[in-house]
Amino acid sequence: MPYPAKTSAEQILAAAVDLLERGGIAGLTLRALAANLQLTPNALYRYYDSRDTLLAAVAVQGARLLLSDIQAALSESGNDLTRLAQRYLAFARARPALYDLYMTCDTLNAEQRAVYDQLWEVVVGRLQPLAGAYSPDLTMTLWSYLHGLVGLERSGVYDSPGSPKPPQNLAFGLGLLLAGLEKLNPTS
Repeated sequence: MPYPAKTSAEQILAAAVDLLERGGIAGLTLRALAANLQLTPNALYRYYDSRDTLLAAVAVQGARLLLSDIQAALSESGNDLTRLAQRYLAFARARPALYDLYMTCDTLNAEQRAVYDQLWEVVVGRLQPLAGAYSPDLTMTLWSYLHGLVGLERSGVYDSPGSPKPPQNLAFGLGLLLAGLEKLNPTS
């Protein structure tokens, strides 16, 4: 097996994200990752001292990727709120295990938490012209709404044959958020 110097934290992280996306959180172990990289498990400890440390690094990578997707969406023309929401949902649908880890990881250190904070600040800042002082509230409401949609989609609510529930309708929900915002902040 190769000596650990023949790999890097970046290579290990990329392999960990791949392993997570193929096998879910339960499948991402140091032993499985080492086997995937053709390393001894002890070789990984040079980079990640525990599974929790590895999971935190992968969760932060998920936050970075989501931030990149959202920044790309916000650089396009059109309604910021709609593009942001569509990109968020696309990320959650395309990368469910990474999204789940991003949402549930509770072992982040302050440096890692900064990436999450940066994502928050980008969204709050972009919604500032629309929502004024209410932009943090709108951000949290939007996040809750989108996370709820992800959960409902995954539960099969929208796929139930003969269900009286309407299909997921992002535009309807966003319209309600904006209408409510106008009532709170009629000068915006």
